[in-house]
Amino acid sequence: MVDITPSPTLARRIPGDFPLSGGALTCLTCHDIAQNCRAGQQPVPSGQALLRGGGSPDPLLFCFRCHAPENYRPFNAHDQLNAGKTKADTCGWCHVDVPAVDSQPREGASFGLRAQAAALCRNCHVVAQSHPVASHLSATPSAEMVQYMSAYEMKSKMRLPFAQLLEIARATKRTPRSIPLDEDGRVTCSSCHNPHEKGLLPGGNPRAVGAEPKQAANHRLRIPQGSVCVACHQK
Repeated sequence: MVDITPSPTLARRIPGDFPLSGGALTCLTCHDIAQNCRAGQQPVPSGQALLRGGGSPDPLLFCFRCHAPENYRPFNAHDQLNAGKTKADTCGWCHVDVPAVDSQPREGASFGLRAQAAALCRNCHVVAQSHPVASHLSATPSAEMVQYMSAYEMKSKMRLPFAQLLEIARATKRTPRSIPLDEDGRVTCSSCHNPHEKGLLPGGNPRAVGAEPKQAANHRLRIPQGSVCVACHQK
């Protein structure tokens, strides 16, 4: 970036041998194009782009010659609790308002998301080519599949034959809770992965299934690995 005048606070951090022009940044602020021309100067490796101070193998370390590292810590949208209390500023990354974490999911309730769930996830995550997302993301399950998903998640709570659970799901027009679809009834990232930190939602809330700490170990999967497919597809 050139022709930018740093703030007084930032200007005080700029090393004295990083020249400005009229108080503004130029190409020569960071790059010393004459350093290989000086007598007795050790040649600078070509990969260093003639950066002042010898550059650095880590580009961020060079940036921190002027910028304060503490201002550029990575943001983790899954860091949602502080001493057991909800971090409202983190909720606002995805939600328009801070949701009531103690409320149970209701049929047709709005998630209050700032954008489609998949678009929010892509703000931070790059999906690998090998991921099954290509054939699943934004797919609309049939009514029969939705009933199967609802029956599957009731299986661990009700000691009834699976055929009877299917009848209950069909009669009540129940939609899945712990394997949620998006507001348009489509498969989305959070259908399989729980974006919430463990402890944010009460344990009795079906949306809490699969939640993990700030640093996940099991991809925040709502269904254990090896059983993900059978949560939606009959064998």
